[in-house]
Amino acid sequence: MEASIPPKRRRKGGYAEPSPEPVPIKKKRKERSTDSVEQVREDKKVTRIHKSDRESGIEESSSWNSLQLILSLQDKNIDLIKKVDVAFDYVKSNSIEEMDGTSQTLQVISTSRTIVFLHDWVQSVLISSEKKTKLEEKKPEFGASGSVLDLKCWKIFHFCLEKSKTFHLQLICYKDLLRVIHSITMDASSNLNNMSLCCEGTSVERLELYKVALDCISLVFSSHGGVANQNMDLWILLMDKVLELVLEVVKMQLESSKLGYFVLQLSCCLFEPFAKFLRLHPTRKNNFHNFIDKLLVPLLHSSHVLHSSSWGSSIEWTNLSKLIEEVLAQGLFHPTHIDGFLNLQSSNRYRNSSDTTATVKEEKIAIKSYHRHLFDKVEKMIAEKNGSALIGLAELLHLFVSSVTKHKGVLVDGGDSKQSEVASKKISVSHSMEAELRKSILDYFVQILEYLLEYLNKYLQSDGEAVSLFNVSSTIRSINNLLASFINDKLYLRTEDTSEGAAMNFLKLIYDTLMLISSKISHKKAYSCGSDEKSQKELYISVRKDLIITVHHLLDIEYEVVGDDLESLWAMIFFSTACCYSSMDVEGQPLLFSEILRLGCKLIDLYSELRQVDSSISSLCRALRHSSSLVGDSEAYTQFASYSNALSMLLCSSKFRLSLGNAIKAIPEGQASGCIKQLSTDIMESLDWIKCGHQLKTEKSNKCDSLQFRLRAELLGKVLSEVYIIILDSITVTSGNSYLLGVSLTNLLEIIRPGLSNLVSSQEICVLVDGVTLSKTTGCDNVSICWILVVFFRLILSYRSLFRQTIRLVAPRESEKMSLVMSDSLTIRPASDWLEMAGSFGEDLFSSIIQPPTTVLDVIHSVLDICTQDSVVLCPPLVWVLNAVALQRLVELNLLIRSSEYKLQWKDADDSSCRKWGKRVTRMRNEAVGLTKFMMESLSSIYKDQIFAPSFGGGIDKSFSVGSFEEKSLAYALWWTNCQHVDIWCSHAAKKDLKKFLTLVIQASISYINEDNCHSTTNKPIHLEKVTAYQIALEFLSNTISYEQRFVCRYMASSFCKILQMSVSSIFATSGVDLSESPDWIKVISEVEKLSDVQIGGFLWRKPDMVPAENGNEQINVEFAKCQRLLTLLVQMPEEYLSLESSSLYITYILNLERLLVSSLLEWRSESCSHNPYQIFRLLVTCRKVLPTLALASGKVNVIGSSKCSLPLPWLLKSLSAVIGVQNTFPEDNAFEAKVAIFSMLHYTSYAWLLASKDQFHHEIGSILSDRKLRRKRKNLKPGTVEPDISECNLQSVLQLTDTLDENMHKSLTTFKDEFLHKGCQDLNKLSSTIACFQGLLWGLASTLDNKSFRMKLSNNTEMMTRINSSVHSCMNFISFLIKASFLEDQPSGKMVSSGTKGVLMKCNLEEQSCPAISDLEAFLSQVQHQKLCLKKSLLMQIFRGENAEASFFLGQLFIACSAVVRLNMQIDLTSIPWNLFAIVVDIAQFLLLEFSRSEEMPHQFTFFWLDGAVKFLEELGSYFPRFDPSLSREFYSKMIGLHLKVMGKCISLEKKEAKLDNQGKSCISLETSRLDEFKERLRMSFRKYMEKKSSELHLLSVIVAVERALVGEQEGVMANYEIVCGGSNGGEVSSFVAGGIDCLDSILELLLTGSKHLEGTIKEHIQNLVACLFNVILHLQGPTIFYDYVESIKAYERPDSGSVVLMCVEILTKISRNPFFFKKGACHMVQCLRVPGALFQYLLQLQIVKISSDIGTSKCAFDRKFSVELYAISCRMLCTAIKNHGSETRDCIALLEDSVSVLLHCLETVNVHHVDGRESFAWEVQEAVKCASCLRRVYEEVRQQKDFFKEHSFKFLSRYIWVYCGFGPAGNGLIREVDEALKPGVYALLDMCSADNELQNLHTVFGEGPCRSTLAALRNDYENNFQYTGKV
Repeated sequence: MEASIPPKRRRKGGYAEPSPEPVPIKKKRKERSTDSVEQVREDKKVTRIHKSDRESGIEESSSWNSLQLILSLQDKNIDLIKKVDVAFDYVKSNSIEEMDGTSQTLQVISTSRTIVFLHDWVQSVLISSEKKTKLEEKKPEFGASGSVLDLKCWKIFHFCLEKSKTFHLQLICYKDLLRVIHSITMDASSNLNNMSLCCEGTSVERLELYKVALDCISLVFSSHGGVANQNMDLWILLMDKVLELVLEVVKMQLESSKLGYFVLQLSCCLFEPFAKFLRLHPTRKNNFHNFIDKLLVPLLHSSHVLHSSSWGSSIEWTNLSKLIEEVLAQGLFHPTHIDGFLNLQSSNRYRNSSDTTATVKEEKIAIKSYHRHLFDKVEKMIAEKNGSALIGLAELLHLFVSSVTKHKGVLVDGGDSKQSEVASKKISVSHSMEAELRKSILDYFVQILEYLLEYLNKYLQSDGEAVSLFNVSSTIRSINNLLASFINDKLYLRTEDTSEGAAMNFLKLIYDTLMLISSKISHKKAYSCGSDEKSQKELYISVRKDLIITVHHLLDIEYEVVGDDLESLWAMIFFSTACCYSSMDVEGQPLLFSEILRLGCKLIDLYSELRQVDSSISSLCRALRHSSSLVGDSEAYTQFASYSNALSMLLCSSKFRLSLGNAIKAIPEGQASGCIKQLSTDIMESLDWIKCGHQLKTEKSNKCDSLQFRLRAELLGKVLSEVYIIILDSITVTSGNSYLLGVSLTNLLEIIRPGLSNLVSSQEICVLVDGVTLSKTTGCDNVSICWILVVFFRLILSYRSLFRQTIRLVAPRESEKMSLVMSDSLTIRPASDWLEMAGSFGEDLFSSIIQPPTTVLDVIHSVLDICTQDSVVLCPPLVWVLNAVALQRLVELNLLIRSSEYKLQWKDADDSSCRKWGKRVTRMRNEAVGLTKFMMESLSSIYKDQIFAPSFGGGIDKSFSVGSFEEKSLAYALWWTNCQHVDIWCSHAAKKDLKKFLTLVIQASISYINEDNCHSTTNKPIHLEKVTAYQIALEFLSNTISYEQRFVCRYMASSFCKILQMSVSSIFATSGVDLSESPDWIKVISEVEKLSDVQIGGFLWRKPDMVPAENGNEQINVEFAKCQRLLTLLVQMPEEYLSLESSSLYITYILNLERLLVSSLLEWRSESCSHNPYQIFRLLVTCRKVLPTLALASGKVNVIGSSKCSLPLPWLLKSLSAVIGVQNTFPEDNAFEAKVAIFSMLHYTSYAWLLASKDQFHHEIGSILSDRKLRRKRKNLKPGTVEPDISECNLQSVLQLTDTLDENMHKSLTTFKDEFLHKGCQDLNKLSSTIACFQGLLWGLASTLDNKSFRMKLSNNTEMMTRINSSVHSCMNFISFLIKASFLEDQPSGKMVSSGTKGVLMKCNLEEQSCPAISDLEAFLSQVQHQKLCLKKSLLMQIFRGENAEASFFLGQLFIACSAVVRLNMQIDLTSIPWNLFAIVVDIAQFLLLEFSRSEEMPHQFTFFWLDGAVKFLEELGSYFPRFDPSLSREFYSKMIGLHLKVMGKCISLEKKEAKLDNQGKSCISLETSRLDEFKERLRMSFRKYMEKKSSELHLLSVIVAVERALVGEQEGVMANYEIVCGGSNGGEVSSFVAGGIDCLDSILELLLTGSKHLEGTIKEHIQNLVACLFNVILHLQGPTIFYDYVESIKAYERPDSGSVVLMCVEILTKISRNPFFFKKGACHMVQCLRVPGALFQYLLQLQIVKISSDIGTSKCAFDRKFSVELYAISCRMLCTAIKNHGSETRDCIALLEDSVSVLLHCLETVNVHHVDGRESFAWEVQEAVKCASCLRRVYEEVRQQKDFFKEHSFKFLSRYIWVYCGFGPAGNGLIREVDEALKPGVYALLDMCSADNELQNLHTVFGEGPCRSTLAALRNDYENNFQYTGKV
């Protein structure tokens, strides 16, 4: 059909006259492509080629292009296809001109008019095509020219829309364009249906069409104001299809496909203008009905789907969800007709009538027809069972509330659009909502809910088949969501309810209906539907979950909906738990149980807050007893056992038990005795319940009744007893309630006593229950008796514990009476009275209960007979209870035995009473032995081998429940109990049992094997929910209390070595491997040297047993892992408990193990085997790690001993050299770990050399001194006697070590090549091993010479000094050659050291020998300050970046060796010191440390190898500055100080928020931070070394000046003069140099305060400037950003954390204020000290109240609560210090003090009580707030201490506290109870200062009538009763 120009746009004279001759249309056209871009490019190429030939022709015809286009489109003789081609050519030509950059020629018709004409024409083509297709009732053909699916037409349309933006044209789009868009959505929908099998099945051309069409639609509505004359019907037609399209995409999960993305974009483009249309054109009645009929269901469905889907949280889908909500709100609840929804009056039927309460009134509610249609539609939805749409009703309620509140002006402030937008997102109805408005919203809520309740009532009246139950599930879920929205919008507030009971009655109706639904499901026995299909089980689980959640919501809204029928609610919970337990394999079961647990805890917590927890507990117990009779009449025991296990799963869960315990602890003091009375009543009811069950079983004698009785006994012992015990264990005893509690407990005992009175009176166990005897004779089975005994025994244990607490707090007379009731008279009497007491010895646990009196041991043996049957435990909880009884009795016996023995020491042995008590003590010991034997036998009988097997992965909950014990969990419980209370029973155990127990402990500690254990020797802390046997044993061995038991220290070494011997024997197949023998080390070393060259001998290797790791991916060696863990235990063992004998034994075993491992490693070099040599080497490294620990421990013990440490140092050196190159044989996947292991091996060997050599030097030099003293004595006796020289014989072994090291050094140099860095690292590691041993030896000597007497004697021994000088000289030659060859550019390369190395080195080091030593240090100083060395900076940068680990470690060892020589030279004046070599070392250290200070990343872990060594060398060098000329060395000294400041600042930057002045108490979260802390502490030690007592004043002044310049941000040699930046958008910043100055200032102050008086004068001169600098830093950094932790910042390590810097400044200022004698601060500085806390926390207060966003700048950040608490504490400490030490100055600035204290108090208002997570929460947790309150309390107390200064101001502090307490603070929250209790002592201290006549009377008058005055009165009353001193003690 020919397209015509719409009449509206036709013009008569709008165009220029055409030329006489018609302009011909170009006939020759290139073949067009559908892709306009490609076509334009092709045309562009052709145009450029023929441009010169056609240029003139184009210029002539281009002016007529527009006219030609219009005439062609108007010509009716041209068909539509050609017209589309002409228009498309015009579009392409314009695109070509734009791409060529040619200017537009003058057109006959303007381009803008052409675009308007072309736009109208193409729009008419698309609309006509759509109409034609609709008339012909066929689908449009894709690609047909002129059709809706023609890409050319859409590109033409897009061209017009884009050009109109350029020419600022306002095009008009017709309303029928919506039909065209509808056709596009129809095509996309049909295309979706064809994509069900392939998500990318859409053609590229069609996707391109969709893309262009989407761009056009977007431009139409964004740039051109949408379509003209919009029609509601067309919009509904279009949006209905769009919603269908969205739902299809979601259903088919195509949201990530290209077509799915198109649907998303299209929906957003259309929903936004549709919402705008609805907002501007309110729907009329017909349109409203049409909107509801067509769009309500898909809109609700889409809203629900988008909210519930996982991908719905993405930004695009979230925006779509918001647009859908906007459409619903504008379409249904437009402000013009929302008033009709506000007059529903639906809740009037539920109002309380005048005569009858809670009666539902039948009233006709008239709803306007306009609005009634919505509720009719909802009713129809329910009838049609549209579940997804029903769930969306909750969103509809929220939108209604949002619309109503905005319409009425609630929460909308001054018409601010932004605030309105925020309010529309999530409305939280505040207290300001009017009662009438709240009533109207309630009417709407009732109207919707009534339809849902009506459907549920239909279900209740029907048979309730499973099919209808599915619909019930959807209905309940809809109610659940509606209630959740009701809660979130806070539509019901109990204190503001004006509905005359309508809201309460309607909620009660909902609750009753749900309870009826639950009852009906329960009667169908859903909990035991074992034969049902899995889908039906899932349905029952779903319904139960929805019921539980809905009831939970009702309790959150109004707890009184339960009424007095709490028992029915508990019954519903129990049946739901049973259903949950029987459906363990059903999906959704864990979620159901978590909801059940939440509801159960909610009930306990709710009634605890109401102070009615006893009623909740009694209802729980009654419901449990009643529900057991409804389990069923099946004769299968599994059904009964399933029910008891289900209830145990709930009531014995740790969360429920914790909730119940907290509720009991929160019982008011006066209600505690009433709780015990209620408990006694419930116990009586339970016993009567058991009695009735037994009688019923006896009368009917059928199997079902027998099982019912057994179920009752099991429920009583497993579940109810747990509740009873929690109550007794959680009751709080005070002096006020102790007497009444004692009376109630006495009554409780009268109930318990009859049950066990005849327990062992006959040949069998008898239990008396309410006068009825239960025994095997009376037909009661053993299991039932066991469960009943569990109850009685547990009650007795808890009763005695609580009763003893009561006795301690009552009056003495009453305590005596109560002790008689409990038969515990010995514990309340002194031991002096025991000897005169007759008949009291037999008093124990059962003495007053069982008749005749029987000992605990006899009772245990009697009960144990029925508890076990054929070695099978019938009732595991009873076995644990018996062990608890035995343990309790052992505690009493230990007390009696020790006290009696102590008392008997002071009595005459011939006294008859003493003899009697002596016999009684013997009997008590025998009883204790018997009880201990029973405990050991119980553990042995329950113990199974698999409990310690490597594959074991079970455990026991930390807060375990006795009732839920099984046989396996019983074993863990007994194991844990015995390990925790070893001090109670170990003194009575047999030697055999003790050894066995200790062996089990060691075996258990090494039993847990997995991949982590094999690759790491560190033990993880116990933080899991379950505790395993491995963790229990590890905790035992890590606890120092365990080693205080003598048997542990006595048998540990032998047991440990025995297990180690077994493990090693299982690895090495060689027979006769005995680790206890001391080998001939000379022979062993010789064999190792041979093995290093030629493979001979060695031990055979047997393939050990392999077990799979937990992940099943890798096989690990069990025996290797066991050895690894055994050796790790030695490292963790406390050193003070290692005796000399045990240490020697351990060392012998480990050295023998090393010998075997080294031999095996050497054999690996030539043998091909599948085993991993890395495992062997790791075990060898662990052995070497243990040796220094043992050597250190033995050295401490050996201080007064005569024997010396037995570490064979030659073996340590030879074994290290032999295995150092073995890393080449390791697997590639272990390359990094192997590298770390080799460096660890080198480090541990060096440390072992240090300790061993130190011990040998100390012992042998000490022997010389002692021998000379002895010779001197003899010389005095015999004059003329010549004293022989014994130094050589005493130090022979040490001197041999130096010879060995010299030989090793020269041997290493012969194989050293200059190009070693390019050919491998093996040589470096070998050189490092030699240096490591030598520096260990030197440091051992230096540590020994720290003793002044040793140093003097050694200096006087010429021969010894000669040998030492020679060894040091050889070492320095060796080091000098290595340093120059490795790190200097001018060292000749390419030569291998010849055999005459020693002579060459001597020649190369002539300069070193000719350099003077101490006397000419100025030469060294001049060389350091002026020499310019050519360092190998490329190599040093590799070392700095951690790229060359071997070189890093090598350089670190060189640094440490040089520092040892420097220390020795200071001690004994070595003759030849190469000071020019030290100048090179200084340059290398400076270069690397400066690079470290400039870095912006966390250093590599290998970097710390050289960092530690460099700082150690600088530290030793610092001790020489007192010997330098201060004037000559000041420049070098200042450079060293500046270097320390820069490196210290970089450390602070790397630590971020963890940076502290003192590292103590810091939690290291990673290995890097741990190493950084150690390095930082070493840096502090080095800095302090430069200020030792002998330092000159000029040097000290240089330090102070450097620190002062750092504090002001001035760094010498840097162009930026000021490195402190004031706060901007990201807050203030300082450089790392400033932070380093702060830390170093703290070190200076610490030196002064610890006795370095030489600093006093210099610091006092500069203290004022230093303090001012600190305040300047705080002033620049203060802001909200100090409380943030930047967790994702790109430049996190570039600058120090501003908060940490502020904290350090406050700490130093507090330290200065604390010592006014040393530091005199000015008055202005005191003003600042008082102002700082308030100024800092004012920003936190703003964050808490305003709750601004936590995104500062571009860095991701989070509120750091831990830091804020630390800053709060130190701020309070600053105020306390100022008040205490500067009282007069503080009084003058009292207003600043009051302001700071007020700000700190205000910060305590906002506490995160509900544990809300998220970055927008700036509140402290409760415990953190309590800690802060305790700190503020100290400020109040300090004000009280300075009463003379602040008495007249005390009422001001008190007034502010009362205002905040009453809720008049900035946040308006008041103080929570925990915070107030922490503050109370300080508040009472303020009250103590106030006089009644002045301050308190003034407060009373100022407060006036109100809560503040009553609070003041209550405070005063509490103060007088509980705090005020009255003169009595």
